[in-house]
Amino acid sequence: MPRRTVTSLHDRLRDLTEARDAATAEMAHLDGEEEYLLDQVRQALEQVRYYEGLLAKLRRDWGAPERLPEFVRKLG
Repeated sequence: MPRRTVTSLHDRLRDLTEARDAATAEMAHLDGEEEYLLDQVRQALEQVRYYEGLLAKLRRDWGAPERLPEFVRKLG
């Protein structure tokens, strides 16, 4: 195995430092992306709860679920 020179060790250190910096930057980017996606999921769940509430209110107001033609007739 060839001996490593001081220069090659410095080059290796520089390469490793650059790789670490790139990995750190990527982690920061992914953290931001994760936060964005978590916020999107929270908003979607809020919308689902909202529409489920509307559906429950509609069912209460109109009684038992009916067939689609009957439902459309009542809307018209």
